[in-house]
Amino acid sequence: MCYTRYIAKKMNRLLAFALAALLLSACRSAAPVPQDERIGSLSDPSVELMSHNFRYVGEYGGWRYGLYNAGYETTKEHPKNLDIDMKLVRWKTGDIEHRQISRLWLTGQGISDDFRPPYDPTGIIVGSTLHILFCPGVEGCTTLVHVPYDLEKQQLGREEVATLDGSPVTVQNVLDNYQARTGAEYRWFTDGGPKTAFGIGMNVEIIPHKDCYYSVLSACAYSFTGMVVKSEDLIHWETVAIPDLSQLHCGSAYWEGVLHPLFGDTFAFTARVQSEDGVIYGTWDAATGEFADLRLIEGGITARPEFFEYKGDTYLYCNTYGPSDVEGYGSVYRATASFYKLSPDGKSLTYVRSKFVPEGIHYPTFYVEPGGLFRRDRLYIIYSTDSRRLDPLEARSNIALERLNL
Repeated sequence: MCYTRYIAKKMNRLLAFALAALLLSACRSAAPVPQDERIGSLSDPSVELMSHNFRYVGEYGGWRYGLYNAGYETTKEHPKNLDIDMKLVRWKTGDIEHRQISRLWLTGQGISDDFRPPYDPTGIIVGSTLHILFCPGVEGCTTLVHVPYDLEKQQLGREEVATLDGSPVTVQNVLDNYQARTGAEYRWFTDGGPKTAFGIGMNVEIIPHKDCYYSVLSACAYSFTGMVVKSEDLIHWETVAIPDLSQLHCGSAYWEGVLHPLFGDTFAFTARVQSEDGVIYGTWDAATGEFADLRLIEGGITARPEFFEYKGDTYLYCNTYGPSDVEGYGSVYRATASFYKLSPDGKSLTYVRSKFVPEGIHYPTFYVEPGGLFRRDRLYIIYSTDSRRLDPLEARSNIALERLNL
């Protein structure tokens, strides 16, 4: 009898615990999703009219680092502006108030001989060295240049022109390489051909994989191109794959592609397309060089997409049509973004949420701060804003840092 009573008490207790857990779970699921939180600015809007092309490049010694372009005489982010600097910003992990901004490279500095601005910076931290890739002018052409930055000494090393399959990475050479491999025709803008061309896009992820680095290299004349490239030293690159997008009926007009590792040799792949259907997605196999599951993302507009990881999942960000009345080219129009979670095999996408920023959300980059024992991991998004969207007289852009909730 006592034993029966004991079992009954135990069962009642278990049922009570189960009911409490269910109620707690229901309360949690019914609770509203926390709002995103604007933390501050990573640029200097007090002196910069144009702040653009921000790229988060990693963490070292308790500091987080990013690169971006800044201009002072005009709000335009056009790479032919001659007052543009490449800036390095660093901020203490978990403390945006400890922020330091320095001018790393000025228009006309060093290797540049035709006063073209240092545009589209990206980089990766290896040991105590930040390897920077950016596009100043060399011998009259926009050219991809590598320069190391010593994070301990806080000083630049010697610059070198990057090469692709043995030739300097200029717009002309990238387009010639693409044409030789695909047979695709391209034509120049109407302003003078290769000497005035700009637009070498590697301002996206650089991925270490099996003792090499992978990225997607693009160039634009009137058409746009994109090819997967790899390097052992971040200076000498070789072409390893070019996606065939003919099945999507968007031609070769795409650039600013991004790779992101999923598992083994499988990468997620995305790129910006210069058409109303502005974003493609698929997977790429580094072992075979094959692309698979390529598709156009419904509602995507022409803007650079991006991947990031959070809590063990991989997500895709892209600009989409949203509640704004006007959409179009430039940060002044890109006001809505959508987030998609990738399936573990990368074959499918699940919509998660959208985000609307009245002053524009443009060229994003992401990082995660681990939460530790009693605090959850925190996801951050960094993006360009443009106040021309709200007030043409307040023509000033900004690099916003925000905590993002998914």
